[in-house]
Amino acid sequence: MSVSPSPDERLFRRDFVTICTINSLAYFSIYLIVPILPVYLEEKGYSNAVIGALMAMFTVAALLRPLFGRTADKRGRRIVLVWGTLTLGASTFLYAAFGSALPLFFVRFLNGIGLAAFHTAAYAIIGDLAPSTRRLQAIAFFYMSVDLAIATGPIVAKAMENAWGYAAVYLLAGCLAVLAFFVSLAVRETRVTGETEGESVRARMRMTPLQKAIFASTMGFTLTFGALQAFIILSSEASGVERGELFFTVFAVTLIVFRLGMGRKADRLPRQPLIITSALITLVGLAVIAVAGNLPAIIAGSFIYALGFAYLPTTLSALLLDHTPAGDRGAALGIFMAVFDIGICLGSIIMGPLADLWNYTSMYFAAGGIALASLVYFFLKAMGTRETAGD
Repeated sequence: MSVSPSPDERLFRRDFVTICTINSLAYFSIYLIVPILPVYLEEKGYSNAVIGALMAMFTVAALLRPLFGRTADKRGRRIVLVWGTLTLGASTFLYAAFGSALPLFFVRFLNGIGLAAFHTAAYAIIGDLAPSTRRLQAIAFFYMSVDLAIATGPIVAKAMENAWGYAAVYLLAGCLAVLAFFVSLAVRETRVTGETEGESVRARMRMTPLQKAIFASTMGFTLTFGALQAFIILSSEASGVERGELFFTVFAVTLIVFRLGMGRKADRLPRQPLIITSALITLVGLAVIAVAGNLPAIIAGSFIYALGFAYLPTTLSALLLDHTPAGDRGAALGIFMAVFDIGICLGSIIMGPLADLWNYTSMYFAAGGIALASLVYFFLKAMGTRETAGD
């Protein structure tokens, strides 16, 4: 006979479901724009350098995540969440107003600020709401609300663009982001006050060796994803393989399936060994992709890579929350997501010249080497840390 969870272990309460809904709406809005904006700019005659720089403006705003996280610790999660979704919604409508690249740089930056603010606050709320015994499961569902948007948003965007043009896509994206704003108004404040108030007003977070190891390994492994995201299609074609874009489909579906199945048993596993195992699986998948000479091998490598990645960032962030005081959650998660985004950005920036200098296979192995070095650093700093929750 199954035993119902005690009230303090319930996960799917109103605010948790509301935050995941906001996350999905906002990211669906974002991933309506991502696949069509480069095509729109290319049709306008802009070079790949301009297009790449414009798209990267979104990531530049990620540098502000720690600031938004600390603000969420000091002033409250809700105000940062509401302000972020409002900024995202208002700026998304501006895509339809401008047809040249220069003002779109500003629009992309505003979009990125909105994302950085709302997503950092939302992540902190998830950390506040999730019982320590279900923290990994909670983070997995939070991530999955983004995975669903990534898997479906580009398909909808392309179909709408073909049928009604770019303006219709921008309009829908803006409406969804504004809807996320209205839903965010229903979220209640979760910031911890009282005993931990003194912690929440510190000028800056005191970073521990374990936290530094988590941030380093996060950047090392997201760098590999950035390299794949930027070059998987080009590297596949260089090997004479068509349909390299199936990497994204396999990756998204695998993430959704395994995160959906990430139940309470995963929360009972020691975090550090689970991180080491999932990281090694990720590296195996990357190696298979690096040497793949046919489509089945690329699909197999994509599946193995995604299998490891399904658990890796979720468990890293769960471990971070386990060992971060409640008053520092916003700041810690802000740094975590900043290094996550910067790692992806660096993967496309620094790995490209290596591919030109050597070849794609060597480039992927170089990215894997950086990730492995970050894993060794994590192992040395984290494996001796006692498994305790930071509540």
